[in-house]
Amino acid sequence: MIHEMQKLFGTDAWLTLVLGAAFGATFLVAVLMLSVSAKGRQRKSLAGLMGRKKSTETTWLPEGLTQAGERLAQAGGFTDRLEVKLEAAGLPMKAGEFAAITAICGLVGGAVGGLLVQNVFFVVLMAGAAGVVPYLWLVYSLRQRQKKMGEQLADVLSILASSLRAGHSFLQALDQVANEIKDPSSTEFQRVVSEIRLGRDIDTAMVEMADRVGSEDLRWAVMAVNIQRQVGGNLAEVLDIVANTVRERAYVHRQVRVLSAEGRLSIAILSALPFLLFAYLLVTNPEYATLLFTTTMGLIMLVAGGTLMALGIFVMTRIVRIDV
Repeated sequence: MIHEMQKLFGTDAWLTLVLGAAFGATFLVAVLMLSVSAKGRQRKSLAGLMGRKKSTETTWLPEGLTQAGERLAQAGGFTDRLEVKLEAAGLPMKAGEFAAITAICGLVGGAVGGLLVQNVFFVVLMAGAAGVVPYLWLVYSLRQRQKKMGEQLADVLSILASSLRAGHSFLQALDQVANEIKDPSSTEFQRVVSEIRLGRDIDTAMVEMADRVGSEDLRWAVMAVNIQRQVGGNLAEVLDIVANTVRERAYVHRQVRVLSAEGRLSIAILSALPFLLFAYLLVTNPEYATLLFTTTMGLIMLVAGGTLMALGIFVMTRIVRIDV
């Protein structure tokens, strides 16, 4: 197909088309990514705290592109799951916007692949690899937010205990946490306080916050708080005990990360080395590298090597992953 386009438009026209598409798509993705933080600040309102559906009006993405992304997400049946993950990761965008960004990244990858190697299989491979980038960004944002929430959990429980000892109610203690702690805990607790003030049950609001964040430590802390509130007793003392337990778990977790740092670094190097070597060969000796995509034996070797590499990465990550 690419050779036919070259015959139709000429080599110079083909290169100009690919470069123009790559530049335009890359510029649009950069604008979209840089606009996320500004959009997040604009959406800090009561509607956002209460989890209401965001307005369909989009200020940083064309409406037609957003609607096309929403139809794609609905056709795939992953709209609800995707919006839950976006909310848990703290990314101020809708499922349609995320699907549109994924499609744009795929176009960028395909354009770059067509510029590097004029082979349909390689273009499709590059488009698929680039299309995965937004999802990896989503997973990374989700894990970083969960990590920050876990680091702040001990301080959150200590503030709750201190506020209860001072004679405040549990709702006032939650409000104090929302005002004194930093993001992302402040945003989550502000949402909980708003839900409770509008008539929602405290236990339900706390449990849904823990499920939304996805932190196991927070789930255990919420469970302990809810049980203690139901059976009665000194809740401040229980919060102090849970806070100390969380701090000890965090200390052990940091020790484990230090001891497994060498293994994780080895995984990163061994995983990136084949791709870096292939990119170097693609630039210095493209005739040699393109044999992987233009011959039957090359495709077989490519599939076999990718499968074995994925299996090796999976085994290495399981070795260095230690539950605390």
